[in-house]
Amino acid sequence: MSSPLVSIITPSFNQAKWLEETIKSVLAQTYTNIEYIIIDGGSTDGSKEIIEKYANRLTYWQSKPDGGQADALNIGFPYAKGDLIAYINADDLLMPNAVEGIINGYEVNQEYSIYYGRCKTIDTDGKILTEGQGNPIKFDELVKDGMVPNMYQPACFFNRHYIVRDFFVDTHYNYAFDFDLILSLSSKQSTIFLNRDVASYRVHDSSKSHLNKIEAYKEKLTLQEKYSRKDFLLIKWKRLKLAVAEKTGKIANGKAAL
Repeated sequence: MSSPLVSIITPSFNQAKWLEETIKSVLAQTYTNIEYIIIDGGSTDGSKEIIEKYANRLTYWQSKPDGGQADALNIGFPYAKGDLIAYINADDLLMPNAVEGIINGYEVNQEYSIYYGRCKTIDTDGKILTEGQGNPIKFDELVKDGMVPNMYQPACFFNRHYIVRDFFVDTHYNYAFDFDLILSLSSKQSTIFLNRDVASYRVHDSSKSHLNKIEAYKEKLTLQEKYSRKDFLLIKWKRLKLAVAEKTGKIANGKAAL
């Protein structure tokens, strides 16, 4: 078959500290049939100037106010024409042969909804905190246990065939739109784990998920309720624990219910 097209979208806002490293990790891929789209939310930290340096290698880019990370992904989605679509945030990285490895799996069988591999965890300076993690996981286990440590969003490539809606991610969710996308696709069709390093996920104090753990957890519970086939009581119990912890103020460190 001819080389499948892969679309990669990067949403960005005031991430100049890491943005160029992210861009380089995409443009340095050993697999070349890639279109790269960057949607910047009108950054004021020099991000626009960084993007402009690579403009001639981008399929599309813009730098103007948007409605946040999920909205940025949906703005980029119409420009993404690939057989597989991925998104890499402006503080995360792809391994040099990430796309090549994913395509090798896709060319063997194009019927999976998500192709994913292992993901490392790195700190603000790029130091490895955790070596690549990832495992095969069944849908019911994914709903019950969540994504990590079995499936990390930066290491996921989504089969365009199964994205039948007009938008990429659901903007009703501010934090868990990645979990919703993954559950939406994996509820329709099986996923496949490819046992290879694909991406690095950066952990830092200014990340949205770090700053808003409780709200992110509430959205996760909402999605577990939506997709769960058998863990209704368990999820209700988690909600009760969360409500009690919030009321008593015993959730400051996120450990009471998370």
